[in-house]
Amino acid sequence: MTRKLIALNIRALFSRMFIRNRNQKRKNPVILVLIALLVIYIIGAFMGVSAVTFFQLSGPLFSMGLGWFYFSLMGIGIFALCFVGSIFAAQSQLFTAKDNELLLSLPVKPSAILTGRLASLLILEYLFDAFVALPAFIVWVISQPVTAAGILFFFIAVLALPLASLAFASFFAWLIALLTSRLRNKNMVTMVLTLAFFVAYFKIFSNITGHLNQLIQNVGQLSETARTSLFPIYHLGIAIEQGNLLSLLLFLLCVLAPFVIMMLILSANFIKLATTNRGAAKVKYKERALKVSGVRTAFANKELRHFWSNPMYILNSALGGAFMLVGAVALVINRGAVLDLLDTFNKSGLPLSAATLVITALCVLSSLNSASAPSVSLEGKSLWIAKSLPVLPLDVLMAKVRMHLTVSGIPAVVSGLICAIALQVNPLEFFLILVVPALLTLLVALFGVVINLQFPRFDWLNELQPIKQGVSVLITMFGSMAFMAALILLYVFVFSGVLTIELYLTACAALFAVLSGVLYGYLKNGGSRRFEALTN
Repeated sequence: MTRKLIALNIRALFSRMFIRNRNQKRKNPVILVLIALLVIYIIGAFMGVSAVTFFQLSGPLFSMGLGWFYFSLMGIGIFALCFVGSIFAAQSQLFTAKDNELLLSLPVKPSAILTGRLASLLILEYLFDAFVALPAFIVWVISQPVTAAGILFFFIAVLALPLASLAFASFFAWLIALLTSRLRNKNMVTMVLTLAFFVAYFKIFSNITGHLNQLIQNVGQLSETARTSLFPIYHLGIAIEQGNLLSLLLFLLCVLAPFVIMMLILSANFIKLATTNRGAAKVKYKERALKVSGVRTAFANKELRHFWSNPMYILNSALGGAFMLVGAVALVINRGAVLDLLDTFNKSGLPLSAATLVITALCVLSSLNSASAPSVSLEGKSLWIAKSLPVLPLDVLMAKVRMHLTVSGIPAVVSGLICAIALQVNPLEFFLILVVPALLTLLVALFGVVINLQFPRFDWLNELQPIKQGVSVLITMFGSMAFMAALILLYVFVFSGVLTIELYLTACAALFAVLSGVLYGYLKNGGSRRFEALTN
């Protein structure tokens, strides 16, 4: 029974990446091959970065007699990656699983349920463990002399370290579950934490060489800090480098103790933790006057509430807007870097103004947003509600367009204003900075709805399916990006010697407006009939 529970938990853990449709019996072999290649590429890329990092560290550290610090850094990397990678999984598996009460009602021992959940989490941690440990081991074996005791202690330490990270991840997962249970916008907490992780990831890896050089320059001070403050990590390094059995035992004691404590606490309180109703956010009623809004406004508000309630919808469909605002603030702070970039373009024979660079950046980021592309598919089983209401199909469809304009158009306009003021552009450039990205956003919003009408997907089990795997999303995103690339290349290779950039951007704005009018006309006629004919 425990093995079956482990298998079920592992399947649930990875269900968001490999979800099956209700009516899907077997995946297309081509899709399976593509998925396998993508997974291999991601794993290879991550391990490649780790291998390069450890290769650059191994020479200086071992030559300075600080080989133990090499393994200490590996241990820190393993612990951090396992902790960050499993904390939300631990929350969903241990404390907020929806099937806890169902499993407890079956003739299954609570210890088997707990063991199954912890085993699946531990397997996940060992996957993260391998991303760091395997490259570190290969670099060590190739570049440095090794001993049998060192290799043995290496694998013992690598297998034991995730136990400690699982204990700490479970504790913080319990805190997150406790705190978010009474928050009204708990999904926003998840989104903010995910964004923080992405920002930290890009900040670290965008200048990985600089960080490595800084680490090597301060290796003496850092190693002394690790020796005095990170007792388990220090003995991890000593145990592997010197084959020191006492250090290995001290390290194992430090990593096994929190895991054993966690197991004892969870075993004694699992039923209580699994069945406790932590309540929900309290909403205090306030008497207010009822407001009447138009049909499109009401539908647009519904779409916006749905959008903001799903962190994965936001992260996969509207990150371009966040990048616009971040880029605008960065421009204000570091205006000189933008001017230096312009000088580089001008010296290469492609004269560009600051306004042109801003417009291009805003348009490229706008093309990355695809909030409207899965909006029809997300109606799912409730499609009949929108179709049965006494409203025009165009009102329903345009509400989805308005939602896209809100989450993508407003950041484009605000970012454009900030950039225009910071760069002190002339009136024509000011007009183009505001109008061109706004019209492109309108075009992408309409295009997303039109494409989704042609390729709807109502057989999803999880909203992530139409958001991440929908054909309409892929066509909208890559189609918009290809359209932008074509316009840029067309000017660079064809019109740069004929038209001024301002005139070309004005022509692009007119093109966006005409195409938007064509798509709106389709939604008003053929698109409305298509929506009425949809069935789920």
